[in-house]
Amino acid sequence: MHKLGYQWLRSHHGQYTVFIPQWKVWLNDGITEEIVAVQGNSQPVLAWHHDKSMFYANDHCHSGWVHTDAGADPHPKGEGESIMVSNFVSCEYGWCRSPDGKESARACDGYYSCDDILKQTSRTIDLLQQYYPDCDHIFIFDNAPTHLKHAEDALSACHMPKSTQGWKVDMTMRDGDGKILNGADGKPQKTKVHMANGHLADGTPQPLYFPKGHEHARNFKGMAQILQERGFANTDKLKAQQYMMYGRGYQSKIT
Repeated sequence: MHKLGYQWLRSHHGQYTVFIPQWKVWLNDGITEEIVAVQGNSQPVLAWHHDKSMFYANDHCHSGWVHTDAGADPHPKGEGESIMVSNFVSCEYGWCRSPDGKESARACDGYYSCDDILKQTSRTIDLLQQYYPDCDHIFIFDNAPTHLKHAEDALSACHMPKSTQGWKVDMTMRDGDGKILNGADGKPQKTKVHMANGHLADGTPQPLYFPKGHEHARNFKGMAQILQERGFANTDKLKAQQYMMYGRGYQSKIT
């Protein structure tokens, strides 16, 4: 083929076949430590890292004989359709799966939300308890949606109005099985619900909405009233500020 003017071209990355064996080399060199002992616990603790990758339709390897006089072949523009693949990986066992490889913690889907990660983690816990009961396991996540996730009605000062009004928070609508209900436009349907109660310093629940029989029944108390109930004075004279980040600076919004 070389005499005919052809050369073999390839662009193999090999990231996933090289990295995990090298990880074990680093472990032996003392650069990292994955299995540690917890005081008062005789079982070793195994760390599992949650890892995810995006794969695109037009991001495949090109290998083959190419003539030296051949020009560049046209390729589809853009990255193409994508799929996200996530799994748990450890230095000791590699990808999380059963010893026979028939069961795996791997998940393939489109955009991965926090709810998807929770379901995957639950399946992984069941797998580890069944096949690796001799170790305690730690899950390590590096995922922004997971770090920022909270209950949709959780107590939060973001967007709270200062004064009394009929304010509620948005909650995603779900069916009886917990699946998100989408509207005709394909977007999740929302409904308005009360924000969850807070708690005073002594542990007593602090409702954020006025009770039945009050002149403002079922209305949000407002930040000024909530802070007064917690012992702060002159809160009605304070300004409510919400800070939002734009680029490298901050812009304050006064309400």
